[in-house]
Amino acid sequence: MKKAVITTILTLVLVSLLTAGCTGIGSSPSKTVEDFVSEFDEGNYDTCYDMMSSEYKQGTGLADFVDICKDVNPDKYQFIEVTKEYVDEDSAVVDVLVNESSVAIKFSLRNFIEVEPEFEETTKVIELLKEEDEWKITEFPYALT
Repeated sequence: MKKAVITTILTLVLVSLLTAGCTGIGSSPSKTVEDFVSEFDEGNYDTCYDMMSSEYKQGTGLADFVDICKDVNPDKYQFIEVTKEYVDEDSAVVDVLVNESSVAIKFSLRNFIEVEPEFEETTKVIELLKEEDEWKITEFPYALT
């Protein structure tokens, strides 16, 4: 009798784990954003392109996407972290904290003009859509580059 109960419990646990794996556990808008940052940093632009929405892909081919990725100013944004996630059925918004750089022009009598970068922590918004049980980014996310 004990053997049958243990077998039943193990079977239920195994079925639960397999079902959870099939329902996209771990797939979230925030994870997609974090994965984009990681893949972009590695130069895996084709993988980043796969994270873009079908509507975005209709207007931007892979070659154009790669060109955009290569032309991005790497000093403009520095990704810090995901701060919030808002999900409403098949759409989501992820707030990310980034360091955004700007140029400060300072005047001095000795050097006349000095150009110095300034950094400010700011929150940027990334919009996503759910397509075939995966979260896709709707617009090129400059703040993640």
